[in-house]
Amino acid sequence: MTTNDPVGRMVRAWTTFDESLRNGSGFDEPAYDALTAALRACAAEWAELDAVPRLGANVLLDIFPATAANAALYGGVDADRVMRAAYELHALAGHCVALRQEPGRPR
Repeated sequence: MTTNDPVGRMVRAWTTFDESLRNGSGFDEPAYDALTAALRACAAEWAELDAVPRLGANVLLDIFPATAANAALYGGVDADRVMRAAYELHALAGHCVALRQEPGRPR
C-alpha cells in the first residue's frame, strides 16, 4: 500500500471518520466526504477485478457495523445523521464489490 493508492486513501479516510465518531467529536463532514470519495475511487479501480485487496475488503466489512454502533454514542438528530451515513456507506461499499455485467447476459 502506498500513500496515494485507492486502498491507502480509503483506509486513512475511514480511520479519520471512525475515530471522530468513536471519540465523541461528532460527525466530521470533511472526513465523511473524503471517505465517500475514496470509496468511489475504489469502486472505479476495482470494477474490472475478480478480487479486491484484502485490506480494502476488511474496511468494507467494518464500515456499516462500526458506523451504526457509533450512532449509539449520540442522540436525536446527531444519531440519525450517523445512521444515514452508515446506510450511505453501506451502499458505496456494495458498489466496490459489485459484479460486472457481462455483455449479452441478462441481469
